[in-house]
Amino acid sequence: MAGLRTFTAPAATLAAGGSVWTGLVTALAAGEYVGDKLPGTPSRLAAGPLIARIVSGAACGRALAARNDGNPIGGMLAGGAAAVAGAYAGYHLRHYLTSDRKLPDLPLALLEDAVAIAGARAAASRRLAP
Repeated sequence: MAGLRTFTAPAATLAAGGSVWTGLVTALAAGEYVGDKLPGTPSRLAAGPLIARIVSGAACGRALAARNDGNPIGGMLAGGAAAVAGAYAGYHLRHYLTSDRKLPDLPLALLEDAVAIAGARAAASRRLAP
């Protein structure tokens, strides 16, 4: 989910863990939802946004692995890789639907927000089997 929205996965991960930082990171996520809709927003595949998504995914993967008695390094690698996959999949699907299928971008962006929120909440609140 970090590949779709950088701050959504950390907000959900912190909320599920009862962190005092949840409010701040949730506010950053809300700002990102607004910023994503602005015309001057850079592509999620540009170096800066992509690196931020990788770091976000890796941090969440580490936290979730540790919370579930897993390997933190493995969690970091999986989270970072999933962020890259999500960023590319989200970009190409949204580009295909808006450019090739001529669907309006705003409803797709809002749907992408909803998918990121629901997916991050589901992943962060689950206890994984050993």
